[in-house]
Amino acid sequence: MENGVKTRATRDELSTDGTIFTTTVTEFRPTGPVMTSHIVFRRLSGSNDFAGQWLDTNYVHQHAIMTLRLDNQTIHISYPNAGQYIDAPLDGSDAVVQGDNPKGVTYGARLAGPRELLSLTKSDGRVLSQGSLKLSDDGRDIIESWWNPDRPNDKGVFVYEKQ
Repeated sequence: MENGVKTRATRDELSTDGTIFTTTVTEFRPTGPVMTSHIVFRRLSGSNDFAGQWLDTNYVHQHAIMTLRLDNQTIHISYPNAGQYIDAPLDGSDAVVQGDNPKGVTYGARLAGPRELLSLTKSDGRVLSQGSLKLSDDGRDIIESWWNPDRPNDKGVFVYEKQ
């Protein structure tokens, strides 16, 4: 509820075998159509109830391919499956995430050495995650990791192989 008006409804559902968790979000917009989205998670650990560790299968698919281009002052990051790209200056300033993204999401990047870039992702100015992109010693892999600043030991990691 916002100002006494219903703005969002969420329904969480667990499969009968306890391996799939689905969240359905319905957003009620005053100036547009009702929007419904589904997020499907696959269980990584835990028992047969809601408690456990879950993997957002849609996020993994959308971020399975990443393209990078780096010049002296900017990094270009593209996730073609997600329809998103970022052109971020390497000075840590916020750059708006372009394409299919939640409104108000920004990405800041700065070099931390010859093979590492640090990042900060925000939504409407609030920090969502910190992260890094590291180039492997052999130059064949990029290791992307991210974490909530409140839980730095709970990291997500993707390894991208050079194509």
